[in-house]
Amino acid sequence: MKLSDTIYATDQYKNAKDVILIIIGTVLFSIYAGLLIPVNNIGAGGALGLSLVINKLTGIKIGTIQFILNVPLFYIGFRYISRKFVILTGIVISISSFLINNLPKIITPVNLGDSLVAAIFCGIISGLAMCCLLVAGASTGGTDITGKFISKKMDFNLPTVFLIQDITVYTIVWIFFDIKYVMYALVMSFVRNQTMKGVQKFFSAYIQCTIICCNPEKMVELINNTLHRGSTIMDVEGGYSHEKKRMIIVVIQQNEMHQLRKLVAKNCPEAFITVSAVNTIVGNFKEHSYRL
Repeated sequence: MKLSDTIYATDQYKNAKDVILIIIGTVLFSIYAGLLIPVNNIGAGGALGLSLVINKLTGIKIGTIQFILNVPLFYIGFRYISRKFVILTGIVISISSFLINNLPKIITPVNLGDSLVAAIFCGIISGLAMCCLLVAGASTGGTDITGKFISKKMDFNLPTVFLIQDITVYTIVWIFFDIKYVMYALVMSFVRNQTMKGVQKFFSAYIQCTIICCNPEKMVELINNTLHRGSTIMDVEGGYSHEKKRMIIVVIQQNEMHQLRKLVAKNCPEAFITVSAVNTIVGNFKEHSYRL
């Protein structure tokens, strides 16, 4: 099996992919929180932002504060989200707190010399870290837990919930730090928001495919049995040749496009395919993609 097939298929080797994503996400978050944020004069949202404030006031290590702040939030995660989510998040918080405290002893923190560049870079790194962890069913704790709770209960877009929570924490950071910390933190938060939306769109965007072929019955059966998607068949006529054919219309998600192309290439290579973006779907449509 090709690597691309494993990546796009959400149900294959799920446990192994979750472990890999948690490791990558935890390391990226620890680098962002332990090596980049403190030395580049940038504020942060969530529990990390509060940890930076408490660290300034008390001198307690950032990783230690982050761990303590997250302990009460485990109840929310356990009560309203899922036991697996809490366990995985607890593992991530424990490891990342240790790495945040100790990475600076091993690797010299990186001062990029330009706070704007640092804010953009930190936004990308933290966005990728959060995507990895959320897809694997974990999080970095703090407002990730409350954000997941609000998103689940009120059906809000998760990146938007994170942005609103961050702005609330930035107000607190503003009180104890210079306004520049908050301004750069807002840039970082916006970049993180766009990074997360970009990753989600890359895998989960809705697309409508039209497949024009001579024998659609076999393709419809394959779409039903392989992609588990419904479809519509219409009679069409070529405007130039006036040849009668049939057209299949199916709505899928971006990560399923790879499999659909393989099915068409193998079973109906003469088919003509068009793909267009779909902004909104209302009705019975099941998510077959990675979800944040």
